[in-house]
Amino acid sequence: MAHCYFDESIRDNGGFIIGALVASDRDLSLVVANEWTRLGLDPETYEYKSSDLKAGSRLGVSQRSAMSGLLFNAKLGLVVAPIDDRRNLGVHCTQLMLQLLDTESIPHELHHVYLDEGIIMKPGDTELLAARGVVANPGSDSRRVGGIQVADHAAHSLGGMLLEEMGIIRKKIRAGADSGYDPDEMIELGFELWADTRYSLIGRNEYIEGLSPPADDPANPYFRVDGVGMYVAPTCSPELSAFARKRLGVNYLGCIH
Repeated sequence: MAHCYFDESIRDNGGFIIGALVASDRDLSLVVANEWTRLGLDPETYEYKSSDLKAGSRLGVSQRSAMSGLLFNAKLGLVVAPIDDRRNLGVHCTQLMLQLLDTESIPHELHHVYLDEGIIMKPGDTELLAARGVVANPGSDSRRVGGIQVADHAAHSLGGMLLEEMGIIRKKIRAGADSGYDPDEMIELGFELWADTRYSLIGRNEYIEGLSPPADDPANPYFRVDGVGMYVAPTCSPELSAFARKRLGVNYLGCIH
């Protein structure tokens, strides 16, 4: 059984919404609560928000590191939708879950999906998921369902990557220790975000024209995410769809150093 958690990142400056679906074979609610207790925080009242500033805060950095570690050991799917389509985000989450089942990216067994408060699901969608063995829990409190906080972290990272692809943000950070680079080398933020999420993204290893090595070469480092772990809402403009598919639709799993 998979425990799935869904939250969104709304990017007004890019005109889009990224919905992140974090899937784990563990119930992340207890794991997140234990992490906050370890850091001296009360999980009953504390809630991690990716949009809060972390720079200059040792605690903030530790919190983000905890979220990254949990995401690394989970699987990640995503939805891309235009900003004026927030009311249908639950519909798009449903389509992503069905897509994951249809592509056998998650097993055909009982699953639970928890959606953050404010993300509405239509009765027909909950019934559609139930028929496929998925129990939908819309309107979940992210303090009680801590896995939603991990989805918040993932959605924020994916949103930053897409903003960079669109040319809206340009930011560089120091590589830091254990990065495989000179610690003082300046690297693009989007690259850092991608490096932290790429092993979690759900995709299918297959030949991709123009990117992959020859089709008979077994060492193919490219995964197709589009249509597997990524669902692009039909309400997206051609421009937004193109940006999303270029940045997030194909995942490279070879060496990046």
